[in-house]
Formats: sequence, structure tokens, C-alpha cells
Amino acid sequence: MKKKQLRHNITHNILNSLAICMLGLTTGNLYAGDIAQGKIKSATCSGCHGSDGIGLSQEFPNLAGQKEAYIIKQLQAFKNGERKDPSMAAMTAALNDNDMADLAAYFSNLPAKHSPQSSTMSSTNTQKAMPKATAKASKKEFPETVFISMKKSASIETFPQQSTWKGGPNMLYTAITPDAKMLLSTSPSTGSVYVFDAKSGKQLAIIKVGKAPKGVKVTPDGQFAYISNQGSADISVVEIAKLKVVATIKVEKGPHNARFTQDGKLAYVTLQGGAGIAVIDTASRKMTKVIPVPGITGPHNLDLSADEKTAFVRDFVHHVAVLDLTTGKVKKVITVGNGHGGIDVTPDGRYAATAAIGDNIVSIINTKTLTVKNINVGKGPHGIRASKDSHWLYVTLAKENTIAIINLKTMQVEKKIAVGKFPFWVAVQGNP
Repeated sequence: MKKKQLRHNITHNILNSLAICMLGLTTGNLYAGDIAQGKIKSATCSGCHGSDGIGLSQEFPNLAGQKEAYIIKQLQAFKNGERKDPSMAAMTAALNDNDMADLAAYFSNLPAKHSPQSSTMSSTNTQKAMPKATAKASKKEFPETVFISMKKSASIETFPQQSTWKGGPNMLYTAITPDAKMLLSTSPSTGSVYVFDAKSGKQLAIIKVGKAPKGVKVTPDGQFAYISNQGSADISVVEIAKLKVVATIKVEKGPHNARFTQDGKLAYVTLQGGAGIAVIDTASRKMTKVIPVPGITGPHNLDLSADEKTAFVRDFVHHVAVLDLTTGKVKKVITVGNGHGGIDVTPDGRYAATAAIGDNIVSIINTKTLTVKNINVGKGPHGIRASKDSHWLYVTLAKENTIAIINLKTMQVEKKIAVGKFPFWVAVQGNP
């Protein structure tokens, strides 16, 4: 009896082992992705996780060398809502099983260390040699005071003064009040907005807002600031005179940044969760509608044309949508550099300039012809803003801790200046 039972157990174990092996083979075939296709599709991931699979900062995990099954499991969890993140929800919404398998195959086969990155887009204009980051700021290229947030240094740097103000953790988006008396900067890790005296750099207040605040914009009359709380799907309205939250506006998933019309009656808000652009009536403080923006992934930042009839919407991947605000239709989708970034329509209305943190270029879009020039600026361009006179363009280079200054008359990088760690956003007096 014992021998018979032993033979039965051995046979049972062998069959189990074979079943497990067959299941493994089946699973392997199910998840077998195309590395070449995965490389192409990975452009959607490079804005956070790098084109080499190495996260651009500590908040973005490395994907290089991760196991295929693990990557697929996480992508599926974001898509079905088991894991919550507005950006990843938008990223995974359009992925099918083959897409996930291809991405997993590509990233799992990358070396788990940094490798040189290069732009997937070539520059369309002839450039002189890139200047070294040894230049000093001067009033020539900084006719107005420029403020730049340093994410990892937890500070604000000013130009041309080149002074440094101590801020809070993960300083991100910044905005200057129209009277140039106050600077506001968001700190998503603390759910706060830091307010500074724009002359002395003294901290005036730390205001608690919603979850994961990102963009901050001040109304044209200087009375209120709108803070886009990406984690709580709402907008905190801060009264500048009182330095306190006086209202909360509910919107759709993933509000990221806002842009007011010149009369202050409307605010357009990018919904990185994927719904499109929220339209807010500032008098009633209510979202009146959402304008879908097909053809792009995760509306990230936006700016308006000079006549305010067109929105240039930068997504989280490598596109700018040209959105007719009168009809609600997308006129064109323009391919730009990889990854997310800021976008700015120059005050003279001639250009819409956008950065690309997963790349080394900025794209200058002619707002009339919608043609593009790409300018090589350096690694990880993110924040971007033009001077009030539209002569200079300031670009933060997050991966090399510098800022680049482009002469928009010559379309050349004239200076690069070394700054703190992870320069993120640019606020310019006279260009809200």
C-alpha cells in the first residue's frame, strides 16, 4: 500500500511539474512581445521613464531590466483602475495586450543603467556650436526678472540677479502676480503653495491646497490664483490679498495647468486624465464643459493664440494639438519632441514654443503656418517661457541642471547657465 501510494505521489508530482512548465510556456508565448515595436511605442513612456528606461527623477521608476510579466501586470493594473494615477490612466487607456507585451519586451531587454540618449527628431535649422554652461546672466537677455523653480534643490532662482530663495520640497510650477509683488510655487509632495515676496524672496505664506498640486496661474486682475490639484481632481482658488483658499472647483480627472483669457472670464484647464480641456466660468466658479482633444495623449500644458481663438495643447507624449476654441475641433496635431513639457505662445503671437523632457530639442511652431523648427538645446528641456518683448526664450534643462537662452530672432542658443538641481519651470514678469 505504501509503495502504491508513493508511486501515485511521484506520478502526481511529475504531472504537476509538467503542467507548471506548460503553463510557463503558454504564458511566455502569451507575453512574447516584439522588441522593435516596443522601442517605437516606448516614445510614450520616455517623458517620465527616459528613452533608455531610466526614470528622469526619483518619482519615476526605472523600467530598464524589469521583468516582462511585472511590467505587463502594472500596465494592466493602471488600465483597469486597480492602481490609481491620472497620467498612467491616460497612458494605458489606448494600450491593448500586444502593445503591453511589446513595451515589456523592449524595457526588459534594456540594461539597467544609463546609456547615451539622442533625439529622435533632427533639427531643421543650422546651429552654431552649443555654448558651454559657464555664462553669467545679464540684463541684455533678461530685460525683466525671470524666476525658475528648482525641483530637487527645493528653491527658486532669479535672473539676472542669480539669487537663490529657499523653498519647499519639490518646487514645481511658478507664477508671478501681474504687479510683480508676489511669486507662487507649488509643492505637490506637501499639498501646498509657497508664496514669496518677489523682491526680497521672503516666504510670505505656505497655503494648503488639494492633493498633488501642479500648475498655478494668477488671474489677469491679480486677485486670485488657480491651483490645479491633479490628485484630487479640483482647482483651489486662492485669494491673493488674504493668502487663503476661498473656493474649490470640481473638474474631471487629472487637472494639470490653467490659462486665463485676457478678460479673466474664462479659464481653460488641461485634464491629464484624458478627458480634454475643462472650461471654467470664473464668475460662477464652475466647470461649464469639457472640450475633447482627440489625437493626443494626456493634455499636459496649454497656451492661447493672441486672438484667443486657438489653444495650443501640449500632451504627455510628443504632440501639440491645435484646437479651434470656437468650433471645438482639432485643426492639426503636430509631432514634437519626446516626453512632456511646457508650451508658451510668445507675447507677440508669432510662435508657440514647446519643450520635451525626454529629448534634447525644443520645437518652435509658427502660429500662422503651423510649420516647425526644432532647436537642439541640451538634455531634458521642460520649462519654457519667452521674454515680454518676445526676443528671448528661456528653457530649463532638467537633466543637466542648466538653463538655455534662445535668441528668437536668430533661432540660436546664445547662452547656457548652470543652476541648481532639476530646474523645472519658468515664470516671466509680463508673460503670464
